[in-house]
Amino acid sequence: MHGRKASGTVVLRVNALATFSLRWLVPKLGLLREAHPEIEIELTTGNEPVDGLADDYDLIIRGGPDAFHGFEARLLLPERRLPACSPALLRRQPLNEVEDLARHTLLHVASMPRLWRDWLAKAGHGSLEPTATLTLDHFYLSIQAAVDGLGVVMAPSALIEDDLRAGRLMTPFPHISLPSRSYFAYTPLDSPLRAASERVCTWIEGFDGAS
Repeated sequence: MHGRKASGTVVLRVNALATFSLRWLVPKLGLLREAHPEIEIELTTGNEPVDGLADDYDLIIRGGPDAFHGFEARLLLPERRLPACSPALLRRQPLNEVEDLARHTLLHVASMPRLWRDWLAKAGHGSLEPTATLTLDHFYLSIQAAVDGLGVVMAPSALIEDDLRAGRLMTPFPHISLPSRSYFAYTPLDSPLRAASERVCTWIEGFDGAS
């Protein structure tokens, strides 16, 4: 159902990137409902361009900043990329210096094969060769592989906050990171539910997992 229910509840159709949905949004949907019981989220995932979606959505979450005719863009979560791994992995094989990565497995995302190369170059070790590599086709798989102790991932900072807070992941070199496209909300200018979309965006921007 699209729009407003008889009870007054607003049904907000949201289309978001799969990794963002799995690693950030879905674990927090209960908290979002507590904060805004008047809004019911109908979530689907996708990576099509904002202006190329076959269906109409009230809120679309993609990378940015980009400009699309008929849509308003709003920054949701700033993003950067940096190495992350499980504490158990560090206990088995410490990472005190960047060159220690040569004794580790580096986890890659198939769609972004240069991430590790670019980070190592920035860290001053562009010629470093790891013990092994493991390539997966989604960020959420590579992050889970890191949580499970399979290697070191070049992680999206916004999507590992819960893992860092819970102690499932650590960032051995937090001061060396790569810039990245951030997460943006794109709202159709003609959407009748723009006010509800704005409330959801404000909640996401202000979310504090420690509270």
